[in-house]
Amino acid sequence: MALAAAQVIDALAARLVPLAATGGRVYTSRLWPLDEASLPAWKVTAADEVTERSSIDGINAHRLDVDATAYVRATADADDAMHALAAGALPLLFASPVPYDLQLLGIGREVSNDGEAATGRITLRLQALFYVQPALPETILS
Repeated sequence: MALAAAQVIDALAARLVPLAATGGRVYTSRLWPLDEASLPAWKVTAADEVTERSSIDGINAHRLDVDATAYVRATADADDAMHALAAGALPLLFASPVPYDLQLLGIGREVSNDGEAATGRITLRLQALFYVQPALPETILS
């Protein structure tokens, strides 16, 4: 079993797999750059995690910031391609039942030009809430 935060990341990434535009290319632990043949694709990664005690029996509430980033390559209309990926992903991520009290915190965009080709990425900044007892870091209580 994995740390609770890793389980949350895996669950959110699994929701993106059916997105036809990315052909199931959803990565949760890929640190190396994506090559052109691997695009478009998603990377779902954990960012900051804040915990606070939520009950007298030692259970902690965890607020995990998650970056779901779609990468695209387009010679024209890269913005449109990024927006289409986000528009397809949001209904999947927030389909009922919404996991881990998931919240959308914001959307970031970045485009870089290399010759005539453009690559872009759009990041859905999310936050998940879950509960864990510190002595059992791999067990999500709710």
